[in-house]
Formats: sequence, structure tokens, C-alpha cells
Amino acid sequence: MHNNRVLVVGSTPDYNEIIYTRYGCETLFLTDKNQSAEWRGFKPPKTDECLFDLSDHEGAIEAILAHADMHGITINGITCFDCEALPLAAKAAERLNLTFSPLSAIENARSKAGSHLLWQKNGVPCPATVRLFSPEDLEKTAHKAVYPCVIKPATGSGSELVFRVENPEQTAEKYLYIIDRIATHPNQRMYPICGCTLEQFIDGDEFSCDWMMHEGKAEIIRIAEKVRRDDLSFGTASAYIVPPSKPVDAEKLKEILVRGAKTLGFESMVAMTDFIVQNGQIYLIEMTPRFGGDCLPDTVMASAGFDIFRAALDYAVTGEICIPTFWLPAVSVRIIAERTGILKKASVMHDHRIIYVNIEREEGHRIILPPENYFSRLLGHVVFRPDEGTDIREQINEIRAKISVEYA
Repeated sequence: MHNNRVLVVGSTPDYNEIIYTRYGCETLFLTDKNQSAEWRGFKPPKTDECLFDLSDHEGAIEAILAHADMHGITINGITCFDCEALPLAAKAAERLNLTFSPLSAIENARSKAGSHLLWQKNGVPCPATVRLFSPEDLEKTAHKAVYPCVIKPATGSGSELVFRVENPEQTAEKYLYIIDRIATHPNQRMYPICGCTLEQFIDGDEFSCDWMMHEGKAEIIRIAEKVRRDDLSFGTASAYIVPPSKPVDAEKLKEILVRGAKTLGFESMVAMTDFIVQNGQIYLIEMTPRFGGDCLPDTVMASAGFDIFRAALDYAVTGEICIPTFWLPAVSVRIIAERTGILKKASVMHDHRIIYVNIEREEGHRIILPPENYFSRLLGHVVFRPDEGTDIREQINEIRAKISVEYA
């Protein structure tokens, strides 16, 4: 009897729990041992999970090959849900002769400066960007920028260490702060490059999409509209709307996505891409060969019954995905703590619109706010179906008012 499994590389323990619960007999996990040690929830059985220091790529690959051989497992596909694990997944795929995005393209995509500069050179619309990899770069370029701008680490994800700056003096201050924080960051796999990018601030509507590129064409899986709260920290997405309430030219988006992907070196993949629309013009912000995470999997499930984990496993083996065609309105509201302290309880009052509530933090959790920590404030999310005929943003505020965060 064949024991074929899809290798899930570098996923976080909470994702591992979801994936194993649904598809345990189809999966084998390669997990960072330090993340696993900190996790107090469910863990896959030892036969189905290999723990290793994932900063050691060669060692991790040897470990998972030995693990699979010991337990009679044949790895017939590879998938990945976390940016910092993508290079390892690419190397493992090459070693196993399995299909995955090439390492060179992944490295281009992970570099926010590199991807933007490649896009600029090849006429793919994105914010005008310069590299800040040294004090000399800062001296040469910061005073030439057209402000306001956005300064961010050269790699990374989400809004961590992302700041809006109004002048060269603020740019220099935030550059030194980001460099200092990156050097001592606990997740060095997320920040392998100690540098920054400075990019044009584009005031427009922000979106995220999952899509698939096959034979040079793009098929959009979903588009989500981001609702930002910059008062919490610049770039913070406080809610997602699926499908978006604001218009997006899908055909124009497909054309730009393919051009952007090919410029980075991708030929076929499933990807998540962030973009901004300003006066009808689409600007690419970030592209990475994995499905979107955070609360989007639950939002997409509520909207179309589409399970991204099932889709990722299928794509790893067959290279195909069954894309849903019917989407009901669904909105996710992130539960975000707004002050420091020790959590006593997070709860959500009943509302007929609420479909699903996910509380991720337990009593005793310590909350630290940005810029010191961007993740401890994230307590969970609520997914709801908005009523017809009422402004969605008003309904987001109504649902947010149902959320209670109590401190010890």
C-alpha cells in the first residue's frame, strides 16, 4: 500500500493543527523545532511531523528525507504557507525532483526592494522604490524622494516595522530604528537581509488576491478588500471584505499579475498578491508564491466554501485547483488589542450576522503594542455575513463594537 504524502514546509503550529485535523492522512510536516516548543496546542503525531532548526536548510532536508524513509512515506508534493519557509521548500523540491517555484524567483519576490526595482525596470506598475542598504544609500537617496513615503524592511510580511515618513529626517530616524530591530529580531529567517526600502506612498484602495498562473495566463481565485486602521500602526489591516465592495478591473489585474510574475522569474504558481488601486490604476505592492493567510482562509470559506488548505494540497500534487464561481459577501474583523497589559478574556457578543468567531489567545497572554511587537496584540477574528442595503463599513464598526477585550 502506497503512503503518499504532501510535505508541508515550515508552517506554523496553529496551521499544522488545522491541516492535520482535516487532512492528516495526506500530509507530512517539516516544522521549526523552536516554534513547536513554544506551542501549547495540538501537535501532529511524531510519525507525521519532523522537527528541526529550519534555518539549517541542508540539515532540515536531510532530516525530512530520513524521517520519510524511516516511516515508509513517499513525498509526492510540496506546499508552503509562510514566506520565511519558501526558500527551504524550493530547495527540498529540487532535491526531490518535485514541482515548486524556483529559488531565484522566490528570492526576487521576497526582496521588496528587488521586486520593485525589477518591476520598475520592466514597466510593471508599482510604487517608485529605492534601496536603503547602507548609510551611504540613505545619504544619496532620501533627500531625493517625493514625500510622503513608506519605509519598510527589505523582507518581511504584514505591517511589521512599516512606517509612513514625511521627510528625510524621519526617513533617517526610522531607517536606523528598523536596522537595529532587524539585527536582534527573534525570527531571523523572516529577515535574512539587513536593509530597507523606501517607496512612494500611494493613497488608494488596498486589496489582496489569491491567483493561479498556468500556461502564461492568470486565473483569479479571490479578491479581498482591506480595511485599514493606520491609527493602530501604519498599514494595519483591521478587516477584509470578500468579494470587495469597491470595483477592480479583473482583466487589467490579470495582465499586470502575469507581467509581474514573469518579471520575477515565475512560470506557474499559486500566489498571493497585494495591490493598490488609485483612480483606476493598479500598483503591485507584494507578490509571494503561497495562499494568503491570517483570517483570509476563514473568510474565503465563509464566502465560497473554498478551503485553501485543500486547494494547496491538490495543487502540490496535480497542479490544478477547482476555483469557485459563486461568492457570498463575507467580512472578517480582526480582534486587535489597543493597549498593553495581561489578557483576562476576549469575547464577542451575539449578533445574527456573525458566522464564526476565532479567539486565539488565552488568559494570561501578555500584550505588547507596536513597534515593539506587532503580533501579540492580535487576539483572533470574527467572520460575519453583512446585511444587504447597509454600508459595509458601518456594519464592520457595529461588529467591532460587539468585541470585548478584558485585562487582568
